Amino acid sequence: MSIRKKDKDGLFKNIFAAYFILLLHVFLLAGIGLTVILFKGIYHYLPWIMGGIAIMVLAIAWLIYHRVRATSSSLSEVLGLPEFQDRAVEIRLLGGLASFEIKAKEHPVLPNHTSFSPYADDRLIESTADLAERRLLELNGLYEKDLITREEFEKARQSIIQG
Repeated sequence: MSIRKKDKDGLFKNIFAAYFILLLHVFLLAGIGLTVILFKGIYHYLPWIMGGIAIMVLAIAWLIYHRVRATSSSLSEVLGLPEFQDRAVEIRLLGGLASFEIKAKEHPVLPNHTSFSPYADDRLIESTADLAERRLLELNGLYEKDLITREEFEKARQSIIQG
């Protein structure tokens, strides 16, 4: 019985494929055995692992708290700048994983406050310079709408400037 070269190549490939499949099964069984041993160890030491993770989380939270507390005065100084007045500021930590927003303080409005001027300010507490400026702006608005004469405008402006 003679075996041709083509049949030898096919037979060799089939034997090689069978050995390769057997080798893969050996590696699969070894991997399953290591997994069982590893999970048995994890299960046995699970309380210690969870305790260690909890201690790490608490330590990181403590470090962040003290870091924020140490820089809180600088944060309040930055938020006190005129650029941040009457604006909401969003602060993101850990690349946006944790974020919070600091909203601007709303100025209280007087009840039943009616003003026909577009320059009216609705703040309760107003300095004398701001009050004079607001009155001059209202007066200027009345003059531009031709609701008062030039003489009335000059007379009222002088009385506002003199206080």
